[in-house]
Amino acid sequence: MSGSSTSCRSPLLLILLLYPLAGESQHTAAAGGECDTLLAVKKDWGSPTQLAYWDPATAANHCTWKGVRCAGGGIVTELSFPGLNLTRPVPASVCALKNLTRLDLSYNTLTGAFPAAALYACAQLRFLDLSNNHLSGPLPADIDRLSPAMEHLNLSTNLFIGEVPPTIARLTALKSLLLDTNRFSGAYPAAGISELVRLEMLALANNPFAPAPVPPEFGKLTKLNYLWMSGMNLNGEIPEAFSSLTELKVLRMSSNKLTGKIPAWVLQHGKLEYLYLFGNGLSGELPRNVSAVNLIELDLSMNHLTGEIPEAFRDLKKLTLMFLYQNQLTGSIPAWVFQHEKLEYLCLDENGFTGNLPRDITATNLILLNLSRNQLTGEIPQGFGNLKNLKRLFLQNNRFTGTLC
Repeated sequence: MSGSSTSCRSPLLLILLLYPLAGESQHTAAAGGECDTLLAVKKDWGSPTQLAYWDPATAANHCTWKGVRCAGGGIVTELSFPGLNLTRPVPASVCALKNLTRLDLSYNTLTGAFPAAALYACAQLRFLDLSNNHLSGPLPADIDRLSPAMEHLNLSTNLFIGEVPPTIARLTALKSLLLDTNRFSGAYPAAGISELVRLEMLALANNPFAPAPVPPEFGKLTKLNYLWMSGMNLNGEIPEAFSSLTELKVLRMSSNKLTGKIPAWVLQHGKLEYLYLFGNGLSGELPRNVSAVNLIELDLSMNHLTGEIPEAFRDLKKLTLMFLYQNQLTGSIPAWVFQHEKLEYLCLDENGFTGNLPRDITATNLILLNLSRNQLTGEIPQGFGNLKNLKRLFLQNNRFTGTLC
């Protein structure tokens, strides 16, 4: 057998076959088969320069090739090619790797339709990432022919169109389903998705779906820790049923047409770390009972919120970002805001805040502070000069007086 780059078997295999080591010879043959399959994948992909390092003449062990991971015995379980600028369609020979569980082709320039013909034969596939490519057209109606073991399906940031097929809900092992930032339209199968009770991550954002209320049935997805539903034409109120999503760490529902008050449970959520509800039509006062002490970023800007900043917000000790701009908030800005140890980004502009700013300003981690377009009065505190990390300060269009030092 040849030892050239067209074959992965070496003369050593012939030597081994002379000895009664059946287990070892089968082991070596299996590894050689995997290597040959990888070379077939390379060829079928048009031998792109990005895979030039797949060459047994220079690296005999295929498990050391870039992007390849193996289990015991040289069995290939993972191909990971993010950002390699691959352009040609996914070859069907990929699924000749019978133990392939993970395929990452994100951040390439793949074009054409969803590669159903190539991928349906990958019977063990658990992780598929085709995000950040140029794939287009509708998703196939039989997308449930993907591996029944599929746990992570990421099709975000492509050019897919049409409706999300209801059959996607038959992939019952899914733990993450990321369909955001495409051109899906019409309805999405909310009822079916709500039955994917193993889901931990769900992203439907940034698609021109038909206007519809927030589906309360998503409250059944009690394992969710990440929910992204921004920019998808949602209307109506945030469902009370979402209060059952007790594992949520990230809730993103910005840039919709949500109305009504912010439900009390939202700011009482013990595990919530990132909350983005900006760019809606939410109204009423901020909840007074605040116990979401793990919040790191809070963005409620560009709504119709009224009243004062609740004193209970001072208990949000982990906040690094608080955006409440472009609302109708009133009253004085609480002193604790300027003494917060973690705050880095604070925007309260375009509200109706009044009164003087406190002299004691010790929020030394502030990088951005925007208090413009309010009705603040009195002198600008000299304490701003102690904010050594401050890079951007906006105080215009207020009623400050006195001398600027």
